[in-house]
Amino acid sequence: MLMAVPDLPESMRVHLAEQQAQPPLETVREFLLGHVADAESLDEVRARLRRIAQHSTRMHRRVLGAFESVLGTSWPPETLARLVGWDGNWVLDEPSDTGAAHFLRDLAQMLREVISEAE
Repeated sequence: MLMAVPDLPESMRVHLAEQQAQPPLETVREFLLGHVADAESLDEVRARLRRIAQHSTRMHRRVLGAFESVLGTSWPPETLARLVGWDGNWVLDEPSDTGAAHFLRDLAQMLREVISEAE
């Protein structure tokens, strides 16, 4: 649910509404592309998320909800493996949907921890 923020410019309100309406798989894909794909390690990802959380955890909460939705949905074979391998540019020890689901669960837990630390 998008909170009403009357002092935001209309373009920003439209952008926020579009983010809220985005399918969860696309939200996770964007997160992987923007925060994981070029990271050297999960420690680097965590550090980035902590820096962002110093100002706001809105993105973290939105992405966490998307992770939970994606992990709670049945997908065609290799969907999660491609998501992590291609969009996340992450090499898994077990490059399968099972391995990818485990990786995504770990990222979701990382988001929970960063949110908790920021509060």
